[in-house]
Amino acid sequence: MQVHITAADRRAGVMRSGVKPTANPSVMICMDPPRYGFTGLPSAEHIKAFRVLVSVFAVADTRRRETYCKGACGHAWHNLSAATEQP
Repeated sequence: MQVHITAADRRAGVMRSGVKPTANPSVMICMDPPRYGFTGLPSAEHIKAFRVLVSVFAVADTRRRETYCKGACGHAWHNLSAATEQP
C-alpha cells in the first residue's frame, strides 16, 4: 500500500507480468478499487498472482523512485549496495 499504486501502474504491471489480462489475478488488481484476496484464489492461480503482484509493485516502485524519491531519497531499500558473493 505504501507504494501508492495507480491505475496506470496496475495496467502496466499486468502487461509486464506475462499473465493474460483476463486471468483472475490480473482482473482483481485492475479493479477500481483493486480487489485484494489473492490467497483465496485456487492454488493453480497463486503463481499468476505472484507474477502480477511483483510486476505491479516493480512498476509502481520505479515510478516513485523517478518522481517522489528522485535526488534525495531516505529510503534504505532504494540505496542498497550491490550484493557481494560470500564463500
